[in-house]
Amino acid sequence: AAVNGNELVLTYTEAGTLDPAALAGNAGFTVNTVAGATAITVSSAVVNATAKTVTLTLSRAVASAETVTVSYTKPTSGAVVQDAAGNDAADFSAKPVTNT
Repeated sequence: AAVNGNELVLTYTEAGTLDPAALAGNAGFTVNTVAGATAITVSSAVVNATAKTVTLTLSRAVASAETVTVSYTKPTSGAVVQDAAGNDAADFSAKPVTNT
C-alpha cells in the first residue's frame, strides 16, 4: 500500500486481474491514524483491474511522514473486491502505511 495526499493505493498480488466492478462508498475499507486511532473517512474506492490496484479517496490528506492503518472487511452486500474469477479478497486488519 502507498498513500499520497488524500489517496491510498492498495496493490494486490493476485496472479490474474481484479474484477473491475464498481465499489460503493468505503467498500469495506477503514483507515485510521496511528497516533490517535482516529478514523479517516473513505469516500470512494476505485478498482484498476489490470494494474491490480484499489485506490481509496480519503476525507483528508495524510501528512508527510504520518502513518495510518488500513483494514478491509468484506461487505455483506453489494460489490466486493474480487479477482476476475470471482474469488473474494481476504479480510485484513491494521496494515500500516506511511506517507513518504
